[in-house]
This record gives sequence, C-alpha cells and structure tokens, in this order.
Amino acid sequence: MRIIGVIPAREGSKRLKHKNVYPLNGVPMIEYTINAALKSKYINQDNLYINTDFDKVIDIAKRRNIQVVERPPHLAGDKVWTQPVINHTEDELGGLDDEDIIVILQANSPQMTSEKIDECIDMLIDNDLFEVHTIDSTMINNGAIQVIKRKVREQKGKVCYNGVVMADWIDIHTIEDVNKIGEL
Repeated sequence: MRIIGVIPAREGSKRLKHKNVYPLNGVPMIEYTINAALKSKYINQDNLYINTDFDKVIDIAKRRNIQVVERPPHLAGDKVWTQPVINHTEDELGGLDDEDIIVILQANSPQMTSEKIDECIDMLIDNDLFEVHTIDSTMINNGAIQVIKRKVREQKGKVCYNGVVMADWIDIHTIEDVNKIGEL
C-alpha cells in the first residue's frame, strides 16, 4: 500500500487574493499545511506533492524541497473541483493501485495538525474505509483533510464505508476568517 499527500494550491482566489500564500504571523499560509504534513508518521518529502499553477507556491515548494505537479490552466479556474486536480496529480505520478491512499490537505487550513492527519489515515486503514474527512463542531465537512483510497477516484455510485474526524478548524477564504483565527 502506497500513501501520497497532495496539497492543491492554485493561484486564483476571489475573496482573499493569493490566500494560499497569505501571511499569517509572517508565514505563508501553505507553510502551516506543509509543516503539519511533514510531521505526519505517513508523509514525508518523498511522498508529498503540491499541485499548483502559482509561481509563489512553486518557490515555497522548492525552498522546502517539496515535489511540485504543475497544474495546467484548464484545472486552475474558479469552477474546477478538487477531484479533477487530484486525478491530474495521480496521472502525472502514475502507478497507484486501487488500495493506495491519497491524502488531500488544503493549503488554506492553517490550524491543521499532524495528529489529525494521522488520525484520519489510521481510521481509514484500521477500519478498511474508502474515505475519511474532517468535520467541524456543527458536523459539517470543513474540507481541511480528506483521505481516500485510490479506487474512490473512479467510483460511479454512492461511496460507502466513510468515516469522519472532528477538527473544528476554520478554512481561510476571507479576511474575516483570518481575523477569527487570530494568532496561531
């Protein structure tokens, strides 16, 4: 079983310009996700990838020695869902089997921790689930972490065998979200 981590981080953002590199306490927001990922017991510089079209993110990735999958323009628009970006990443990497695990980590979730990343992966493995994602205290998927078996990529019907992990975090989309988090 192979595990890969993917941080999707496009340049565009309507509500908070360049949100993925927005400085929180002087640190580009994506760096919080990178730091959490690299502290995971499952993810390291050999299996972490950033899918991006943004030169500033590419510069951060190179400085941190993180592998980049360059996103083509047709996958960088506002109306592009995350799954085609993950599919593109997998296509570029090749060689994943149905039981391999893809860990999707949002660049705009600076409260993310390695413990929650590992909890999601452990839940998927220990319970032979197809998918695990984080939810907030209102029981709504907050999008921060999604862990899927590769076979979910091609699922045609309802995906069963799911799990959730509580992570009451704020995904940053606006300056108001930044203000809610305050100092990290």
